[in-house]
Amino acid sequence: NMQEAVEKIVDEEVEKIKKLNATNASVVVLDSQTNEILAMVGSYDYNDEKYGKFNTTTALRQPGSSIKPITYALALEKGYTLSTVIMDVKTVFPNQGGKDYIPENYDGKFRGPAQLRFALGNSINIPAVKLLAIDGIQDFLQKAYDMGIDTLEPTSANLKRFGLAVTLGGGEVRLLDLTSAYSIFARGGVKKNYFAIKELKDYSGKSINLPQNPSE
Repeated sequence: NMQEAVEKIVDEEVEKIKKLNATNASVVVLDSQTNEILAMVGSYDYNDEKYGKFNTTTALRQPGSSIKPITYALALEKGYTLSTVIMDVKTVFPNQGGKDYIPENYDGKFRGPAQLRFALGNSINIPAVKLLAIDGIQDFLQKAYDMGIDTLEPTSANLKRFGLAVTLGGGEVRLLDLTSAYSIFARGGVKKNYFAIKELKDYSGKSINLPQNPSE
């Protein structure tokens, strides 16, 4: 039932945004406590030659602002609180990759002093970039990697490739990995591997033992 519901939602939502030249979508639904995959839709239309025969939930895509909570979670671990105030004003980060980096908010406005809870709740870009500068890019990548996003592993290559814009979605991730990372918040910080198969049976109905690690 959930799989059918998700397929219907994908159909309806893509139809709404086709006028914006958005023609594909994917969804993965996990049980937030067990981390089992309950539903998965890899593309809008399997029979579409351009987009269909491809599972986008396991493809590398930029996550946009959906990566921001990891930046904020790391800040909380470092002693900041949701009441901590950060300034949402025009800010120049000099010599980022050879040139200055001046992040902008989606609406082009500045809000002055903002608590972290407000900045995250409203997905304001500049406070997120400032917070990453405080957290440190290496620590951010390590936290994302620890949460199961292996494409953000703090390797020397990634440390050279990623700058402060990584907190705005400048690094590629898999939707399945990102959704699994979010489930850690729902479990109060406990990481679990996602899995798609709970039980296997042979032709006679006898159960076949699964690997101890469900993700294998």
